[in-house]
Amino acid sequence: MLAAILLALTLAYQAALLWRGRMFVAMRVGFDARHLRWASALWLGYAAPALLGLLVLQRLDGVGQLPAELMPLASYLGLASGSIGLPVVLAGLAGGTLIGLALTWWRARRGREPWTAGDVRSIMPTSAGDLWPAAMLALSAGIAEELFYRLWLPLIVALGTGSGAAGVIVGTIAFAAMHRYQGRVGVAATLVGGGLLTALYMGSGALWLPIVVHVLTDLNALVLRPAVSAHWRRRFSSSAASRS
Repeated sequence: MLAAILLALTLAYQAALLWRGRMFVAMRVGFDARHLRWASALWLGYAAPALLGLLVLQRLDGVGQLPAELMPLASYLGLASGSIGLPVVLAGLAGGTLIGLALTWWRARRGREPWTAGDVRSIMPTSAGDLWPAAMLALSAGIAEELFYRLWLPLIVALGTGSGAAGVIVGTIAFAAMHRYQGRVGVAATLVGGGLLTALYMGSGALWLPIVVHVLTDLNALVLRPAVSAHWRRRFSSSAASRS
């Protein structure tokens, strides 16, 4: 009965978020930097409900190990706990970062901003002063969104329906849908990314690894590439001016 009540409340809350398109708490937080307001909204809107629900159900152990309700799906997909290790993840992150930096350098030579999957202009830093608030946003998104969309929402749906697959599907689709401000390409990219993070959670058996990957991915997109791009575009612009 308790799980059914929490499922109804969670689905109603998620539906309200999807209808509104953003958090309910963002404008009530008194930070000047927009990235810090958004970061605090993620903690209040995602992390707090997820942790509260897990505490009520006494399922905080899901942070350290894959819930039993999701294990059959993981086994069916060939993602036994421990099948994905840290070295593989680090290699993938390193390769992706190098490719991203190469593309950033190529675009900077042409005076262009870094390439992004979808329209993320609204959340990109616009000055050097935006970089550390953007880093706080990346950290908050990685922790709060993984707690809610990789653990809490799949778990409560699985408990309410008896299907781990239903939980994973609902969590992944809802995660992507909340990024519709990025346009269709952004939603599609987030859907794929959410699926990969879910696979990483299943294959590693612990939530901390997808959290780390999510944080590093967002830091790359919101801090590293914008900062490097701005530096290179200034250099290329100065070089062109000195030759003319």
